[in-house]
Amino acid sequence: MKYLTGIVLVLIFFSGVLSAQDLNIAISYLYGEKSKDSHASEESFAISNTNVAYSVKYSGRKGKNEQDMEKTCTFTEQDLKNITKTIETKGLNVNDSLFQKTSKTKSFEVFTRINIAINMDGKEYKINISGDTIEFDESDLYKNSVFFITMLRKMVEDCK
Repeated sequence: MKYLTGIVLVLIFFSGVLSAQDLNIAISYLYGEKSKDSHASEESFAISNTNVAYSVKYSGRKGKNEQDMEKTCTFTEQDLKNITKTIETKGLNVNDSLFQKTSKTKSFEVFTRINIAINMDGKEYKINISGDTIEFDESDLYKNSVFFITMLRKMVEDCK
C-alpha cells in the first residue's frame, strides 16, 4: 500500500511538468456503508502512460470474495486510447466537485469519496465527490465517474 501511495504522490507531483502526449491518472475511490454491519472498500489507481498500479483494501464486514489486493501491470496503446475516449465522451475532462448538501446523521447511509486527477494532453483535470450517494443519484458527474472507475477496474483485472 505504501508503494501505491508513493506512486500516486509522484504522479500528482509531476503532473504539471509532463509533455502533451502523456496520460497520467490518479484515483482514490472510497465506497462504504454505515449500518449495523458497516463496511467499506478503498481503491487506488495510478496510471502513468502504460504503467498501472492498483490496490483495493476492505474494512469492516467482508464478503468471501473481498480480499485486499495490490497489482501492477501494463496497459496497451489501445487501452490508453479507450481510456482517453471515455474521459472525453463521459465529460471527465473537467475541474468539478460534488459535496453532500445535508448533514443529517442517519443510522443507514451509503457514502463515497472519489478523487480523480487526470493529466491528459498537457492539461490537468480534478474531480472530487464526497457524501451520501443518494444525493448524487441524478448527477452525471457522479454516474460517469463511477462508470470510469468500474471500467478501469475491469481493465486492471484483464491486464498483465
